[in-house]
Amino acid sequence: MLFAASIYWDLPVLLIAVSLVYSATRHDRWDRIVKEAANWIVRMVGFLGGLGVVLYLLSTHPHLWKIAAAIGIVATIIYYAVTLSLFRKWKKSAAPVAK
Repeated sequence: MLFAASIYWDLPVLLIAVSLVYSATRHDRWDRIVKEAANWIVRMVGFLGGLGVVLYLLSTHPHLWKIAAAIGIVATIIYYAVTLSLFRKWKKSAAPVAK
């Protein structure tokens, strides 16, 4: 049965619906709603796709979990180091100057 009932057939519909509803709570104009929804769809598909690839690789090569964990920890540290330094720079530039 090629078209068997599967939860994965509902995933694109759910991604679009959740993205549109979330975007509509933040914006009033349709062009902004659609643009924000498209950005959310890209982010969610990227996250879920990346997670799927990682889980697939770890399930097919279970001996590589230590390497994957080390890469994940290093990537997380680098990500937070970069974003926190950018946030501090943005906070300093956005702060009002006292006269």
